Amino acid sequence: MRDIMALCKVYMINIMSNKFAFVYNLLLPIIYFIYKNVNLSSATNHFNATTAEALGNFWAYIIFVTILNNVVVSLIVQRERGFYKQMLFVVGSKIKVITSIFLVQLAIICVELSIFNVMVMIVVHQISFKLLFAGVAVALLSALPVTLVGSILLLFRIKIESVNILLGIILFGLFFIMSVPKFDSFTSGLLNLFNPLSFVTEMSIQIQNMIFNIGIVSAGIWLQMVIVSFCYAIVGIYSISKFSVNAIADRV
Repeated sequence: MRDIMALCKVYMINIMSNKFAFVYNLLLPIIYFIYKNVNLSSATNHFNATTAEALGNFWAYIIFVTILNNVVVSLIVQRERGFYKQMLFVVGSKIKVITSIFLVQLAIICVELSIFNVMVMIVVHQISFKLLFAGVAVALLSALPVTLVGSILLLFRIKIESVNILLGIILFGLFFIMSVPKFDSFTSGLLNLFNPLSFVTEMSIQIQNMIFNIGIVSAGIWLQMVIVSFCYAIVGIYSISKFSVNAIADRV
């Protein structure tokens, strides 16, 4: 535990020096939300089923991009530059290194969502501590499954200079899949949740439904999310177990 705490301090200092990550992960969705909702008034209650889905999409973006950028891609970059091997040599455990990165980013995600939700409250002219609680709850429940499924990228030979391009392609592809019409069935809903963005969005909607009492809390959807989380865990455990210590992108 002491090793993990020490690594957390190292990674926290490192992430605080990367200001661009906050712009990409947080500032862009805040600007876009304000642009789309600048004319909202305080005359009505904006925390309803429609806004639950809209907020879920923003939360899904923040959570997924932060994990992809700061956990998965960070591990790939550290491996290619030799920093991961150094950390592994110091603490002697792959799990300790990955756990430390994840815990730091989980804290960052909670802060990012809280800041975003404060901006939402400012725009809609309503104060809601329930919204802050809902955002943190979604982060705590969804971050680990998303990290595990995102770990599949650790298996591929990826050059550092190609990382940002790959990230853009993945985001575009997943958002496009979300826009495809869905069939109203258990199997279709289950398959839809294998998209991490849909997974986080649906979890956001369900948690907001519970906290704000604005919609139906579906036991079937929660069952689907449990099944998908189990599949994500299998993918993540396998990917992490195969994660190489040595740089692989430049091997012949």
